[in-house]
Amino acid sequence: MKKRLAALAALASGALVLAGCSGGGGDSAEPGGKQSLKMGMAATDTFTAEWWGWLAADKLGYYDDLNLDVEFVPAGGSGDAIEQLIAGNLDAGNPSMPTVGEAVLGGQDVVNIFTYSTGAIFGIFTPKDSGIAKIADLKGKKIGVSEPGGGEVAFLEAALRAEGIDPISDVTIIPIGDGGPETYAAISNKEVDAYSTAYNDIFGLQTSGMSLDDLTPEFYKNFPARGIITTSKVIEEKPDALKALARGTAMGIDFCLANNEACINFLKEANPAAFEANAEGVSQGLLRFDLSLTQVPPRNPDRIGAHDEEETRIFLDTIASTMESPAPYDLNTFLNTEFLDYANDFDRAKVREEAANYSG
Repeated sequence: MKKRLAALAALASGALVLAGCSGGGGDSAEPGGKQSLKMGMAATDTFTAEWWGWLAADKLGYYDDLNLDVEFVPAGGSGDAIEQLIAGNLDAGNPSMPTVGEAVLGGQDVVNIFTYSTGAIFGIFTPKDSGIAKIADLKGKKIGVSEPGGGEVAFLEAALRAEGIDPISDVTIIPIGDGGPETYAAISNKEVDAYSTAYNDIFGLQTSGMSLDDLTPEFYKNFPARGIITTSKVIEEKPDALKALARGTAMGIDFCLANNEACINFLKEANPAAFEANAEGVSQGLLRFDLSLTQVPPRNPDRIGAHDEEETRIFLDTIASTMESPAPYDLNTFLNTEFLDYANDFDRAKVREEAANYSG
């Protein structure tokens, strides 16, 4: 985490220098008045199986109808996405909230204008035959993680501390990869007793035939997961483009909730490899899509993208508890609400009629 925060600080300093040297202007409109945005998607594949709100809005022309041209850029991962956003190379992005939280607590200027999904991105898992039934049972055990600086580490440490377990002296944390063959072998050969990682990594193990128990604390599942993340500079320079991005995304979410099958087909076209089924007919893509149906639907369907201030505060404080000297944060600054009224002011009946009649 320290290395990532140092890198973010350096990027932020560089971005300030570039901003001072540039002409600025803040005009995001193309000739003819069309707005444009560059949106960083936190994966090597532009659209993963839970990002159907953005994909549907793009596929169905909702952004175009709102006079917005969105360039979706695969950013490689959440760390890369947040770094590029802070450096000013992106206008917005969807890095995971743990990565965003680290940036906020590192004193960086990042803002959430639209909460896309809620739920645990990272979890703690054990083989079904391990005899480990709860977090407290992990004392003295070996716990695998994807990598030493993985986003799951902060949440694993917080979960251990909540049970009186020192993550440094009471357990051994071992990097075992992100759900591939190396990970499968480490768990199968009992080189580790548990594994903390992203749920997406777990799906790869499940489709390979591994059975795991989920020990993730329940309250983690109320945390914000992803959002439309930007900076105050972009908000100042491109407010109309961000408004259109928020509304188009809300429309895409509403469409997909009304027609799951159409959006699964969009995803299969965008990322066919994720939907290749194993011998039992199960694919990582469908597992991820099923999980997303528990995380993306808003608590209030008339307020798509709304933030949960209390859960976000608990979330940030959880990350802060694992840091030596977190920076103070202003929750009202981080959770920007000025775009949400516009985002939700669309004809829901029209979108749902389109979803009901959509034939591809």
